[in-house]
Amino acid sequence: MKIKYVGKCLFITGDGGRKTLVVGDMHLGYEEMLNRSGVFIGRLMFKEHIKYFKKVFIEIGKVDEIVLLGDVKHDFGKAGEQEWNNILSLFDYFFENINKKGKIVITRGNHDNFLINVVNKFRRKSEGEIELVDFYILGGVAYTHGNKNNKRMFDRDVKLWVLGHAHPAVKLKEGIKIEKYKCFLVGKYKSKKIIVVPSFFDYVEGSDPRENGLGLAWEFDYANFDVKLVGENLEVFDFGKLKKLK
Repeated sequence: MKIKYVGKCLFITGDGGRKTLVVGDMHLGYEEMLNRSGVFIGRLMFKEHIKYFKKVFIEIGKVDEIVLLGDVKHDFGKAGEQEWNNILSLFDYFFENINKKGKIVITRGNHDNFLINVVNKFRRKSEGEIELVDFYILGGVAYTHGNKNNKRMFDRDVKLWVLGHAHPAVKLKEGIKIEKYKCFLVGKYKSKKIIVVPSFFDYVEGSDPRENGLGLAWEFDYANFDVKLVGENLEVFDFGKLKKLK
């Protein structure tokens, strides 16, 4: 198994060369929610997402599957107009970059109520395969949103957990200046390797585990996790152990 950090995304090449792109929480429809609450903001996020994905696919080429780690949509209730349109367009775009007989797998997040309605509409109009599940295990890797435990993730043949939900980010201080950056958190829990994937959503950087609980279903020793900082142009930088950052 080969693991590559590609900007905010994770790219895993498994046994037999199977290529998997992993994407964290997207929260499509966030702008529509703000508009409904009286905050008038332009709806540009989806276009920015596609621009970013274009750079990712130039870097890695077509893949065999795309795993979305939940919270594809933002509204806890039924999908709004923007969510419907953005999600359906996203699926169309993804299948342009998935090899024949490939698929999209969505590990259901806490925001993904009623997402099945959008998925079913896409299934009726397309031959593309989409799975909506609570967790997904393939090639020794367990993928899940991260807010719920599952006993199967502890199976002996599972070596790696890939989790969303937490929106990890770290604050870095230089003089009086403090900035926050999205990051991957990479560590161990019992016998399993853990990778916590940053949110793809750009309007909020995320939460620093030194300040806030990340809301995952397990108590991890984040201080001993490695920080992979997300930079510009798909760059990812190794910043060492979280406990050594200031």
